[in-house]
Amino acid sequence: MTDNFDDEFRQIVASQLADLDEESIDDLDIELPPPVAPPPAPTVTYELTAPRSWSPGPEPDDFVPPPPLPPAKRPSVIAWGGISSIVAGVILLGGVLLGWLAGSWATPVGFIVLCGGILVLFTRLPKDRDAGPDNGAKV
Repeated sequence: MTDNFDDEFRQIVASQLADLDEESIDDLDIELPPPVAPPPAPTVTYELTAPRSWSPGPEPDDFVPPPPLPPAKRPSVIAWGGISSIVAGVILLGGVLLGWLAGSWATPVGFIVLCGGILVLFTRLPKDRDAGPDNGAKV
């Protein structure tokens, strides 16, 4: 099929351009604009005025590390309950995905237990943040 289209295209082009030859193209009065010369390349000169005559002084060593944080508190019983319910929800939903548990009861129970554990942990987050005496990072 494509050979027929290619042949037809060649015939169309040949019929349209058959009366053109180099002499007829030369007879056309077309004025071309004069060529524009490219702009000169910018010249940059560098002068070495003097060698480096100074060296940086010693950097001030005024960094004082902050005091270490107090030891972390152990999670409360409620926090452990939230963590364990998240783990239980993941195990139930994983058992459904692997085909070990029936999806009719394990899917809703696993979803509810997982969401409950997440909710318990989110409600235990502190309400206000202690910014401390400093004003944040310094550059």
